[in-house]
Amino acid sequence: MLGVILSLVSAICWAFNEIAYRKGVRSVSVFTANFHRTLFATLYFLPFTVLELPETTFDMQTALILIISAILSFYIGDLSYFASLKRSPVSIALPASSTYPVYVVLLSTVVYGEKLSVNTLISAILVFLAVYIIYGSGKKGETSGIFYALFAAFSWALAILTLDFLTDRLPVSIVAFVRLLFCLVLLLFTVKKDEILNRESVIFSGVIGGFFSFIGIMLFITAIKISNSWNVVQPSSSSPVFAAIFSAVFLKEKLSLRLLAGISVVILAILLLLLPPLS
Repeated sequence: MLGVILSLVSAICWAFNEIAYRKGVRSVSVFTANFHRTLFATLYFLPFTVLELPETTFDMQTALILIISAILSFYIGDLSYFASLKRSPVSIALPASSTYPVYVVLLSTVVYGEKLSVNTLISAILVFLAVYIIYGSGKKGETSGIFYALFAAFSWALAILTLDFLTDRLPVSIVAFVRLLFCLVLLLFTVKKDEILNRESVIFSGVIGGFFSFIGIMLFITAIKISNSWNVVQPSSSSPVFAAIFSAVFLKEKLSLRLLAGISVVILAILLLLLPPLS
């Protein structure tokens, strides 16, 4: 129960981060805005990391998995998603990339030998369906990016599954900080130097967006530590639905029947996680 709640709150945080990111990216490239967000999220984790680091020990296997986790999530996964957005509209790229909870549930049976739960699988499918209902416009568009979106989802799923291993061996703050720091180093090669001091991006993408990213990451990894990734990934992946809600509230975007239907499906998906397992 607690893991599901923490994961749900993390989705809400990431949705607020998305709203801030939209404002921050208006005058800079996505790489610069992402750099600012990652930089500040890393800085927010720094005090917790400093406190935990003296009592933390790393072995070679854990350090290697930590690096692989960062590459799969922030480098391969994110770049594949950006490649998808270049080749296909959001109405195709976002729903396709939102299939990652399904992969997490299915791959957990291979990676950790977990018994497949009907509740968690149906819940994951419902979250994907909710995103599709809201963002899948039904209009014809370039579909060449769908492979990249699905590959991004697969890469994110593998990265999430590494968190079960990592949180058994390391504090949450250490896991989050190292992964973000590794991402920050990679982003240094893509950020536009003349945009680094852009005030709007620093404030919205960095200070505000980075804060909500920090809270969301902390809560989500804690949820995995309490429970398992395949039991809590579904609520966290509903952040696009919350982003649509907040866009309607704060950015005065249209509140459509699609959005209301998507919200209903997400509620059903979360309720499934709280019910006794289906036989």
